[in-house]
Amino acid sequence: MPKEQRVIFEAQDICKIESFTLPQAGPAEVRVRNLASLISPGTELAVLRHRHRAFATGGRMANWVKYPFYPGYASVGIVEETGKDVTELKAGDLVWHPSPHSTASVVAAECCRLVPAGVAAEDAVFFGLAQIAMTSIRRAPSALGEKVLVSGLGLVGILCAQLYRIAGADVAAADYSAGRLQRAKQFGCETINLGAQSLEEWYAANPAAAPDLVIEAAGIESNISACLKVAARGGRVVLLGSPRNTMEIDPYTDIHLKGLTVIGAHEHTVSPEQRKLDVPCVFEVCGGALQLSSIRTHVVPYVDAPLLYDQLEQNLDEYLAVVLTY
Repeated sequence: MPKEQRVIFEAQDICKIESFTLPQAGPAEVRVRNLASLISPGTELAVLRHRHRAFATGGRMANWVKYPFYPGYASVGIVEETGKDVTELKAGDLVWHPSPHSTASVVAAECCRLVPAGVAAEDAVFFGLAQIAMTSIRRAPSALGEKVLVSGLGLVGILCAQLYRIAGADVAAADYSAGRLQRAKQFGCETINLGAQSLEEWYAANPAAAPDLVIEAAGIESNISACLKVAARGGRVVLLGSPRNTMEIDPYTDIHLKGLTVIGAHEHTVSPEQRKLDVPCVFEVCGGALQLSSIRTHVVPYVDAPLLYDQLEQNLDEYLAVVLTY
């Protein structure tokens, strides 16, 4: 059997391409020839730089977050072979699946999502992260015209901001990156440059804009604290970004006295049944309304992956959504 290739994090700060032998598909599995995959910068950089919380705290993710690590969980490809028990997929189907960056994958058929006709592979790879961004919509839906702040314009954050705009909210977007703020502005968001002034300073100067709903999309302690402080009285604060560290807050001043509701929005807080019902909607917005061409900054061969992570971390204005091709 010919060798396949995949991206591997051998150790902290060491990313390479390695060859491997793909196993045979089991009875409930399919073999997929991948066309594209999407880098998830937050999770992948946290592991590559050894700052993912699982390294320190252990827990249920410790069996996954360890070296060697095979990054990626958003791939699209063509089914080549199906196991004998697979009935809903067939050879030739285009599917999204949560597998690492590799030329081919063997994956449980139940984890695959059939890509609708008319949705290109380079758009369909966004399905998983768009569904993560939609977790915030499910956990904290907005009313028409409600003031929403999304702070942190990584890939999930900017997708989240677009989803709230599509839902009819009045969205402000905050980040340090001028390039990411410019993209958010193109989508119709008010923008807040955190390099020029803090969230507290901006909202002190614009008190009428105090957000009813705040989405913290960076998972950074200082940003979480700022989001709690600027939310309007009686408002909601959603923790969409996965916090990497423990932190201290002032629960009396920042939550209790203001009557805030704090909502955790890890993707698993939405039921599997609801996530399955959301599949057609997520693919529909990936195919058009999310305007993915505006945030898909790079489409590159997978062999260049070892060169990309430094850019994703250091060149925020130019690098946002990076699609690997096979």
